[in-house]
Amino acid sequence: MKIPTLIKSIGLVTIISGLGKLLGFARESIIAAYFGTSEVADVFFVSSLVPTLLFTAIGTAIQAGTIPLFMEERSKSEKDARKLMSLLGTFFLVLSLLFIGVTMLFTQPLIQIMAPGFTAGQVDLAVTITRIMIPSMVFLTLTSISTGVLNANKQFVLPAFSATIQNVVIILATILLAHTYGVYGLSIGVLIGAAGQFFIQYPSFKKAEIGFNFSFRKHKKRIFRIMILFYPIIIAAISVQLNSLVDRMVSTGLETGSVSALNYGNRLLWLPLSVILTPLITVLYPSLVEGVLESYRKFFGIIRRGTSLILFASIPFTLLMILIGDNLIEIAFQRGSFDKAATIITNQALFYYALGLMFFALRDFLMNGFYALKRTKIAMYSCLGAVIVNIVLSITLSKYMAVGGIALASSISMLMQCLVLFLYLLKDYEDKDTYIRQFSKEAGKLALATTGVLIIVIPVMHVIPGTINVILETIVVSFLIFAGYLVLSILFKVHAIQPLANKLKVKRS
Repeated sequence: MKIPTLIKSIGLVTIISGLGKLLGFARESIIAAYFGTSEVADVFFVSSLVPTLLFTAIGTAIQAGTIPLFMEERSKSEKDARKLMSLLGTFFLVLSLLFIGVTMLFTQPLIQIMAPGFTAGQVDLAVTITRIMIPSMVFLTLTSISTGVLNANKQFVLPAFSATIQNVVIILATILLAHTYGVYGLSIGVLIGAAGQFFIQYPSFKKAEIGFNFSFRKHKKRIFRIMILFYPIIIAAISVQLNSLVDRMVSTGLETGSVSALNYGNRLLWLPLSVILTPLITVLYPSLVEGVLESYRKFFGIIRRGTSLILFASIPFTLLMILIGDNLIEIAFQRGSFDKAATIITNQALFYYALGLMFFALRDFLMNGFYALKRTKIAMYSCLGAVIVNIVLSITLSKYMAVGGIALASSISMLMQCLVLFLYLLKDYEDKDTYIRQFSKEAGKLALATTGVLIIVIPVMHVIPGTINVILETIVVSFLIFAGYLVLSILFKVHAIQPLANKLKVKRS
């Protein structure tokens, strides 16, 4: 692909993906307006995790294992590559059907395990809507296969547009069906939205000539080798989803609306992560792979720069959510069934999730570092350890802090996982003492910039409440946080901001 075409594709995909993220946020806002933090909303958010959790294993195996093998095989023979993809695609499709069948049979005990605090009525409702949504696994699997093949063929637009289609369908289903059918209408929207993701890609996917191949017995050794090769990545991905499951399991034993509050708080947390920090992590990943091929020093240099950028970019968003999280929730969700009480309980979750914002982002970046090094088992063990820490802390802290304790447990588990991953990478770096001194100096500068922002913003926050509306107040405080943080970072010569500061000096001169 030529450079201008590549840049055009990246720009288009970024715009479409951004639209999908905004629509995803609008989807949550509309669901909040119709269902608030009610018992029904709690049931829906627990039930919707079932297909997501089960699909994680299949989707990760396809993206992390099957697609690279398809591209490698295609470099040798187009025909053999299609045969391989047909075989593995069919295998994962059959596997998803088996998962659906087992889940349909054991839905009730599964819900009782996932939501031990639900009443009998909530369990019955959860069983029904889980059975409505669980067939979406078939379409999620087909979409994952189609997306991988199309991306391998350098067709990026339709896969990027898939999330937009799903969000539009769920929004329409909520608006058109929720009044008449309640949460059942929303659940049907989730199923149709999953189907829409695949069908929009199907015309292009059909041209790739990937069909069905049920010769599993003939190729069982090859399938087994592939699964063994990538099982640490699959388990790591499942472990990440298990953290969400742990949060919802523990929260079902708390007051009504706790599950929903955690979900809405988590959605707000992931907005800056998905729009700003995740693209940064994605862009840095190829550099990590190239660094590994050159030398560990080069690789760790990229880890250093990436860590510095993520910490720097995370701080103002963390301050924003901690200082005016209630404003953000009110603007995003407080309408219809989502009242002031729902805002208060959601803000408890958001506050403590926000404390771990930088660690949620840093965890994904460091995991990519281990994947680049092909040390996938270490990444897997760190994820499993984080789940155990999260379980223990969630159960303990929720007794004293309710939903805030569950959110804080997630943040602490992310912090501990990041420390383990980073220290493991640091131990093989030859000049670690110099780096520790440099990192301590940089952390001190960031702490000074953060303190300076708090000194500027907090007095203003005591003056403006009641004098202007909540939207204008949020704009003023946001501007002071980001502008103040940027100026102070330049004044304190924070390393991550130096390229921008140098450009400003050049323009001024």
